[in-house]
Amino acid sequence: MKRKVSVCAGVMVAMVAMSAGAEESKGAEQASVPAVGTDGGAAEAAPAVEGPGVERAMAAPPLVEAAVAGNTSAGTAADAPTAARAEVKAEADEVHVPFSFTVVPGLSTSGFSQRNQVHDVSIGLVATQAKRIRALGLSLGANFVGEGGSSGVLATTGINVSRGPVNGSLFAVGANIVTKDSEGLLASVGANIVRGDVTGVLATVGANVVTGTVDGSQLSVGANLATGKVLGAQLSVGGNLAGESLNGLQMAVGGNVARGVSRGVQMSAGVNVAPDLTGLQMSSGVSYAGKLSGAQVSIINVGGSVEGAQVGLVNVASRIDGAQVGLINVAGETQGESVGLLSFVGNGMANVQVWASDIALTNVSLKLGGRHLYTVLNVGLTPPMGGDRRRYTTGVGVGGHIPLGRFFVDMDLMGSSVHANRLFDFDDDTNHVLGQLRLMAGWQVARRFAVFGGVSANTLVTWNGSDPWKELGIGPEWKETSDSGRTVVRTWPGILAGIQI
Repeated sequence: MKRKVSVCAGVMVAMVAMSAGAEESKGAEQASVPAVGTDGGAAEAAPAVEGPGVERAMAAPPLVEAAVAGNTSAGTAADAPTAARAEVKAEADEVHVPFSFTVVPGLSTSGFSQRNQVHDVSIGLVATQAKRIRALGLSLGANFVGEGGSSGVLATTGINVSRGPVNGSLFAVGANIVTKDSEGLLASVGANIVRGDVTGVLATVGANVVTGTVDGSQLSVGANLATGKVLGAQLSVGGNLAGESLNGLQMAVGGNVARGVSRGVQMSAGVNVAPDLTGLQMSSGVSYAGKLSGAQVSIINVGGSVEGAQVGLVNVASRIDGAQVGLINVAGETQGESVGLLSFVGNGMANVQVWASDIALTNVSLKLGGRHLYTVLNVGLTPPMGGDRRRYTTGVGVGGHIPLGRFFVDMDLMGSSVHANRLFDFDDDTNHVLGQLRLMAGWQVARRFAVFGGVSANTLVTWNGSDPWKELGIGPEWKETSDSGRTVVRTWPGILAGIQI
């Protein structure tokens, strides 16, 4: 009876041990089958079971080891993400080749297929091909690098193509093409094209094209294009384009364009364009900024809202808080000053003056300017009276305006010429200049009507022995001659009065 019970117990222990072993070995490449002793116990291959009713400690699932490019990694296949498994598989498929010499892709010392190879040094007679190049790739025709990219130097007289990221330098006579991000230096005669972000320098004779952000420099003879931000510099003979903002410098002979809110400097011989710029625009052509905090120094400056200065031959702004200095200034509104020959300011001065003086009996002047500074253009006529000759005067001046409620004070400096034959006759009577320092006070009778009057200090200088205007002035005169009488300086006080509309 005892022997039967012992046999039954042994059979039950064996069944339990086999079931536990089967659970442990599930999913593994090789399973361990537990051996059962004749005395009813389990062999060393199976954990010991001390007896019925005793809880058995379960072992952890076995680890799956895989060699990946010379490294050993362990993990549970069931818990690994799909992307990680794909990466592990891709790296597991790589073949490391320290040195490879290739005649043409497919005919190489490293075999016929090079698409999964990682080369430290790759030399090509016509072209090289590898999934990744770690140190150096040289060829006469081309270097082709797969998704692994390049982390060294690629040099060729033809073209470098990398379908993966680049961390290093690419040199080509033809072109460098990178379909991922690039860090380092890309230099070519033809073009550099990066379909990603760039950190480093792109230099070419042709064009640099980046479909992402540039954090560095683009240097070209042709053009520099970046569809994203530019953090650094774009220098070219042709033109520069920043698809988004510019934080840095754009210099070109042709033109510069920044399409986002920018901080920096644009310098060109042609055109500068920015919708919103904090910094400086300089051009021998045209500079445009929709909103500017800084300065524009160009032949033609065009701005929307400008906080700063516009200096050029022609300055145009919808609103300026600063200064316009040029030949022609146009502003819808100013909180500063416009200084020029012709200044048309919405909230400034645009007046016509009719007045008389001791120089010319009848004068018509155009007074243009901002709130405090103005220019005046004058034409005067004195008919022949008492034996005096008929006189024409033409002059231009700059001055300052001080508003004191309805009362105002003007002071300006004018330079004029006097003619006897015809108005604007510059063939005769040109060896002289008349200077006038005028001080005037006025009263604004109505919004568009004022009266004014004042005094002037007049100085007439003639040279080359010409002194035809002895009858000018009505007050005491001081005369001084020099250069053996060829240069004569006459000084006298004068008066003036008129109306302003």
